[in-house]
Amino acid sequence: MGDIKIKEFRGVYQPAEDSWMMCNHLPKDLGSVLEIGCGSGIVSIHMAKNENTVTSVDINPKAVKATKFNAKQNSVNIEVIQGNMFEELQDRKFNSIVCNPPYLPPTDDYNDPELALAVEGGPTGSEFTVEFLSKAKNYLDKDGSIYLVISSKMKGLNVDWKRTVIREEKYFFEKLTLERFWKED
Repeated sequence: MGDIKIKEFRGVYQPAEDSWMMCNHLPKDLGSVLEIGCGSGIVSIHMAKNENTVTSVDINPKAVKATKFNAKQNSVNIEVIQGNMFEELQDRKFNSIVCNPPYLPPTDDYNDPELALAVEGGPTGSEFTVEFLSKAKNYLDKDGSIYLVISSKMKGLNVDWKRTVIREEKYFFEKLTLERFWKED
């Protein structure tokens, strides 16, 4: 994303393969968008540059600071909220919800608890995503969509959503997919 400048902040997940996949393959016209787990703000900034109305949430106060800083540095207007998933949003609804969730099982690779929070999704890697999807429907417009990164390292992701793969990328250590989830009546 040559046109987006990102300052790195200690204790904040920095853009990696999964972030770039989202920026390069998310639909451009998402309308009112909620990003859960904004990290550095790269995906939110990308969506705002595509003229979407963006609200970003992160539990990590350092990520909130990073997203605010990077949004200003890139001259985009993003509402940034510190909170745990949907807790601070009351009854708001969005056309689209985007999340690059923590999807790895626990590991000793991260000695920083804030970074571990950004990458470890629970004992099987899928607990965060299952909880996220169980709550997300309450914040999604009737015909809205959710866009998530899913890792081959996740186990037991059984959810009651329609889903389709938008993009698949293989790495020597895992396969990542960007998927669209939606509900049908």
